[in-house]
Amino acid sequence: MKLKTLFVIMPFGIRPLEDGTEHDFDAFYLRILKPIAQDAGFDVLRVDEVVQAGNVTHQAMQSLYQADLVVADVSVPNSNVYYELGVRQALSSGGTILVAAAGTILPFDISNQRIHFYERDFAADTVFAERYRDALGVSFRPANNPVHNALSALGVAPDPQSSRAAFEREFDAKLSRADRDEQLVALWSWTRQFPNVPTSALLALAERLAKVEDWARAAEVLQAAFPAAQGDYEVHRQRGFYLRMSGDFQGGADELEQALRLNPNDPETLGILGGTAKRQNRYADALDYYSRASRIAPGSLYLRVAYAGMLILSEPARLAEAQRLYDELRTFVDDTETLVGDYWADLVSAEAHFVLGDFDSGIRRAEDAIRNGASPAAAGSTAEQIRMLGAAGVHPAEAAEFARWLTQAARARARGVATVEPFAPSRRPHLIFHISDVHFGPSGLKDSTPAVASMHRFNPDQNTLPLYEELADEFLAAMKREKCAARDVTIVVSGDMAYTGQPAELAMVHDFLAALCAAVGLDHGQVVLVPGNHDIDWTAPKHDLGRRFDNYLSFVRKFYGKQRFQELFPLVTWNFEIGDERPEPNQLIYFSRQGPCTFVGLNSCIFEDDQNHYGYVGLRQLNAVQKWLRDNAAGGDADDDGIRVAVMHHHLHPYPEALGPARTASNIVTDMSTVRDAGIVEQRLSRMGFSLLLHGHKHKPQLRETSVLNREESTVHVGRSLIVSGCGSTGVAESGLEHNQSNHFAILKVLRNRREPGADFLQVEWREMALQAGAEWVSSARWIIKG
Repeated sequence: MKLKTLFVIMPFGIRPLEDGTEHDFDAFYLRILKPIAQDAGFDVLRVDEVVQAGNVTHQAMQSLYQADLVVADVSVPNSNVYYELGVRQALSSGGTILVAAAGTILPFDISNQRIHFYERDFAADTVFAERYRDALGVSFRPANNPVHNALSALGVAPDPQSSRAAFEREFDAKLSRADRDEQLVALWSWTRQFPNVPTSALLALAERLAKVEDWARAAEVLQAAFPAAQGDYEVHRQRGFYLRMSGDFQGGADELEQALRLNPNDPETLGILGGTAKRQNRYADALDYYSRASRIAPGSLYLRVAYAGMLILSEPARLAEAQRLYDELRTFVDDTETLVGDYWADLVSAEAHFVLGDFDSGIRRAEDAIRNGASPAAAGSTAEQIRMLGAAGVHPAEAAEFARWLTQAARARARGVATVEPFAPSRRPHLIFHISDVHFGPSGLKDSTPAVASMHRFNPDQNTLPLYEELADEFLAAMKREKCAARDVTIVVSGDMAYTGQPAELAMVHDFLAALCAAVGLDHGQVVLVPGNHDIDWTAPKHDLGRRFDNYLSFVRKFYGKQRFQELFPLVTWNFEIGDERPEPNQLIYFSRQGPCTFVGLNSCIFEDDQNHYGYVGLRQLNAVQKWLRDNAAGGDADDDGIRVAVMHHHLHPYPEALGPARTASNIVTDMSTVRDAGIVEQRLSRMGFSLLLHGHKHKPQLRETSVLNREESTVHVGRSLIVSGCGSTGVAESGLEHNQSNHFAILKVLRNRREPGADFLQVEWREMALQAGAEWVSSARWIIKG
């Protein structure tokens, strides 16, 4: 439930009162005004607590106008306080509480208003605390004040109680000027001060809020129509729809049932109830609602297409009947000239063409709908229906892709973006080439002098090709075999590209990746990079811990280019100047969308330095990922983002380790380099809808599928299992490999654009090269993983 808002205007800090006594206004605010109001259910704010960027004066005016209640401390003749009090009482008839220290001499202009005086020793003043608490309950309602009363008498501030016509003229003018969500919110803040606002005005404002998808506030607006509109089925119906769209299915159903009791033969209410039941997986009830509504209004395209789709979802054996209904709809819409330019008819035709397998015509009709003004909500309704039909077996791979495209296109058009990448139905797979631990650099440092031995195996000579040539041949062969174009490929490098994180090593990594991209025909943006422990400058922490990642970040920005680096690492704001503040390690997060996949690169080297060598991700980083996904998901959930893939360096789970024959404590190998917070990382990734986690670090491969359940999930698991694919070392020399281990990389083929239970989802192939001279890359294992 949204909290009421209370805005406080008062002097700041310690100020002298008129008798010269010093008074701590901040202490009075923090110890009395704020906590008591919070206990009363208010969201309390003072202008110095506003954190969002913007003009402070504008923010103060907005708060004075929109706040449910304002408290003003007039203990001293402070010009800012008096100015802001005047603005509040001129703009709003909302409640205002005036407080002052005992002994304050009030100016004439406010002396006739009720003032709540408090003792100088305010911490012990229980009488004021009780009176203030009582005032918070009373003053929340619209109140009289001399400024607003005078303006109302002049007709400047209309009140529906005294001049309904003047109010409606003012309301209509404000509504016509409001074209953004914040303007509509401001209009609602102004409107709700008045009792007995006309129902027609509330319906109009709620409809405009719904168009910008502020569903919860639209429902709040219509709540203000009661009790006057208690017998109005239209108000109940619209409020029920808005509650449903905000996620309150039960509240929405209750309102809709009330609307149906008031008007049992309203087909629109029956249709909305059908949609509510569908979203609650009550398919039989939904089919019944749609059937009843279609009999009442047989000409309604919405009801006819909803009934056809629900026939498939509730009774799959009636697929042929549903297809016949879709064919009738397609023919009717496409042949009816009067429906040209009707975006809803376009959406119905798009869905019918899609179900009948004519994807190209479905795309064209959906594009027509968007051009003709289909809102994100309308397009989203069709996209949701197609997504559900795909889950029921109707063109499942194409359904997920089509629904995602339709949602993105409608949202882009609403934001004023002309186009989005077109949907091209295809079963072409997406290939992920996963490499790790290539280790360009010497074997270590000794007294700051690089050792001679290289940790990288593929140093070119008469018998050895450089690694980029080896991998380019492998990648191109796989692409040819799978009939994949370069745009269908992603290279993932899960850390430890260098060995000591020095600029010279990272320059070699840059040249290797650039040459590999050029040979395969890839853009640098098709490479996903995350840091490994050997990519961190271990010498830096000795004098400045914040510089551990300088070399790595400079290399990454050079590889991607400045503009693309900012796009891929949106949380990194460092300008790469020596004296400026570095980003926090938990801000080094990579984000990109490639093909059907959304890639998120995590930094598992949060605590890596010359003394600590283990993996850690942390809740701050996971929360940042969750916020980015919520703000940037194509349609609001994981499935709209296709397949979510997390990448990090360290391994979540211990590997099977060899034990000596005499199983003593000294024979047991303890792996201290795993991700220390693996359990929470695994659980949060699962709940955020990630299907795949790629990592390196261990220099040997591993593949597993896993999930972490909570106690409250004893019956239903709310996340999804995580496929964890660990890559061995692609390029380390023999000294960096365990006995019988080979160099390794993985080829992951994404078989579907959406993970569906029971369907083939992912193919994982291990490619390995033995250590002996003349060895070639060979496949050592291959798996097909179900969704």
